[in-house]
Amino acid sequence: MAHAKPRLFRDPIHDIIALEPDAPAGRLLLNLLDTREMQRLRRVRQLALSHLVYHGAEHSRFAHSMGVAHLTSRMLAQLETSLTIPEDEHLVTLASALLHDVGHGPFSHAIESVTGVRHERYTRSIILDPDSEVFSVLSAVDPAFPERVAARACGEDDGSPAFFREIVSSQLDADRMDYILRDGHMTGVKIGSFDLARIIAMLDVADGHLVHHSGGQEAIEGYLLARFHMYKQVYLHKTSRAAERMLEAALRRASQLARRGNPPNYWPEGPLSALLSGEPVGAVDYATLDDVDVWLALKHWARGSGDPVLDTLADGLVNRRIYKTIELPADTPGRARELVEGARSVARVKGFDPELHVLVDETRDSPYRPFTGVEGGGKSIRLLVSDGGDRKKLRMAFLEDRSELVGLLGRLYHQRRFLCFHPDLREPMLRLVSR
Repeated sequence: MAHAKPRLFRDPIHDIIALEPDAPAGRLLLNLLDTREMQRLRRVRQLALSHLVYHGAEHSRFAHSMGVAHLTSRMLAQLETSLTIPEDEHLVTLASALLHDVGHGPFSHAIESVTGVRHERYTRSIILDPDSEVFSVLSAVDPAFPERVAARACGEDDGSPAFFREIVSSQLDADRMDYILRDGHMTGVKIGSFDLARIIAMLDVADGHLVHHSGGQEAIEGYLLARFHMYKQVYLHKTSRAAERMLEAALRRASQLARRGNPPNYWPEGPLSALLSGEPVGAVDYATLDDVDVWLALKHWARGSGDPVLDTLADGLVNRRIYKTIELPADTPGRARELVEGARSVARVKGFDPELHVLVDETRDSPYRPFTGVEGGGKSIRLLVSDGGDRKKLRMAFLEDRSELVGLLGRLYHQRRFLCFHPDLREPMLRLVSR
C-alpha cells in the first residue's frame, strides 16, 4: 500500500514544516488544522494593530500556531534522544501547542478589556465544547483526550510530568520562542533574533522538569535579551499602544450607546453584537469572530455612526489618524494623576470628550521573572551544570543564579505610562506638561 506524501508548509521562520498524514501525530495536526476554529485564526492578526507602525506585521495567529506546533515537535524529538515519551503524551503536547491560541478573539486584548473574559477561558471552552470541530477531532482519538489537551493548552497541571506542560507554557517555551522570532522577522526588528538551534540542542529533562545543559546558557541569554528588546521596540511601542486604547474606547463607546438604547447607525449582528451588549456568547459562536467583523463595524462607524465621538475614534483607526502620545512620569504617580486630570480639563474646555478623547496607557512587564525562594524556583529556567568541574556529575541550578546578565534582567521592568489624546489637542497638551 502506497504511503501518502507528506504535507509541506512553507514557513518564513522555520522553512519547511512537514506533516505526515500516515503518522498519528501528522494526521492529528492536519485534522485540527482543517477545523473551522483553527481556520478562523488566519483572519486574526498576531500583532493586532502593530501593522499601523510596522507595515510588514500582517501575519496571523494561524501562522504562529503552526510555528509553535513545529517547535514543539522539534523539542520533543530532542528529548526523545535520551528518554522514551509515550505516544499519547506526544499527541497531547502537540495538539495543545497547536491549539494554545484558539481562544484568542479579534484584537484579543482590546476585546478582553470590553468583555472582561480572558482568552484562556475561551480556549478551554472551544476545546471542550461538543459542538466544536476541534472537540470532534480530539475525542475521536480518545474520549478523555479533549480534557487533557485543554489542561495542557492552558498551562494547568494535568498530572503528567511537568516538562510536557513546560514545553507549551513556561519562560522558555515553544510559544515564546516562535513569537519572538516571527514578530521580529515580520516587523523587520533585527534585535528579535537568537540562537534557536543551540537552545533546542541543549534541551533535556531532570527531576521531571525541562532543563538546558550549561553549554546553552549564552543562547538563552540571547533569547531573553531579544525578548527584552522586542517588548521595548514592538509590543510596547507608543503608537500601537495608543491605537489599541482607541479601539478599546471605540468598542466601549458603541457598547455604552447600545445599552442606553441609542445604538450607532450600524450595529453588528451575531456574536460581536452580543459581546458589545454584555450578553454571554457560547464557545462555538465566539469562535466565528475575527478581525473582519471588527473592521467592518469600524468602517461603518467611520462614515457616520450618529455619535461624533465614535465617528472620530473609528475614523482614526480606519484611516490611521492615531492619537498622539506624551510620556507621563512612571515614578511619580501623583504628578501623573495631576497631568491626566489637567489634560481632561483642557479637553473639556476645547469641546472634546474628556474620557474618550484623552486616554491613558499603562504597561508593566519584566523580561524574566525568577521565582526562586518563595516558590522554590517553580518557574525559573533551569540549567544542568557540572559539579566541581566533573562533567559526569551534574546538578541542577537556576539560570538567574548562574548569569549576572539574567539576574539583572530579572530586576528590570518595562514600566511606562502614556497620555494618549486626539491630534487636535497636541499643542495645549504640550503646554500643559511643560509647566
